[in-house]
Amino acid sequence: MTEYNLDKLALYKILKDKGITHLFHANTVSTSVTFLESKNLLSRQYIEENKLHQTPQYSDKADKDFGIFDDIFLDFIDIHKEWNRYNKYGPFLFVFSIEILKSDQIKTLRITKKNPVNWKYSEPEEEWYYSDLKEFEDNYKKGNRLKDIGSMLILKDIDGKLSLRPHLDKMILDNPNLFVNYKNEKKYLANLIGSKLRDIVEENDFTDIERGLRHKHKLWKCTCWLNYNSMLLYDIKKLKLLYHLNPNK
Repeated sequence: MTEYNLDKLALYKILKDKGITHLFHANTVSTSVTFLESKNLLSRQYIEENKLHQTPQYSDKADKDFGIFDDIFLDFIDIHKEWNRYNKYGPFLFVFSIEILKSDQIKTLRITKKNPVNWKYSEPEEEWYYSDLKEFEDNYKKGNRLKDIGSMLILKDIDGKLSLRPHLDKMILDNPNLFVNYKNEKKYLANLIGSKLRDIVEENDFTDIERGLRHKHKLWKCTCWLNYNSMLLYDIKKLKLLYHLNPNK
């Protein structure tokens, strides 16, 4: 319903006033490689229909059920940094300038009141989306961090893709601080993946984009190393899904 479509330029001003300068998209390493190779963020539906590679997400079923599988999602916050934990959607983060809201690519956008994985069929849409920007402005970043994390930007009518250029400012990879077995040798995972990603970045002409390794040398008030170490010990399949360039191998 169009009543939940919001004015992108009015949103731009509100975000500026709130000191928000960037929008974020986190994903697995392998799906992020697909984005880099296509030079676009891609919807889950677009990748599926075009037989490209992506890893499954825990939110896929909900996204299909609620008709948002072909939309593209951006967060207003860096969830890892804000919550001092790993991002469940993946360890690779694309950081966009909010100037992207002025782009002609973006035609229709909505803002969720809570993560779609928490939507219920019995609820009216007014429980899912903000219907006007004044309501969003009055409620967002007002001290309820749990509610804030559920507010995300949904880009609709975008034909399943959003160009990374010219508004991609930075790419960040989580350092899980793990050694893994690779070809019968112990390898530091961040170095192993980082080396392969550098080649992919160079091959696809993104060397001018700033790149960062989160927690490169030390950890401060964050549980992600504990999370990743637990995966290595007890759920290697999950760790592989997050970091492997081709988790199916």
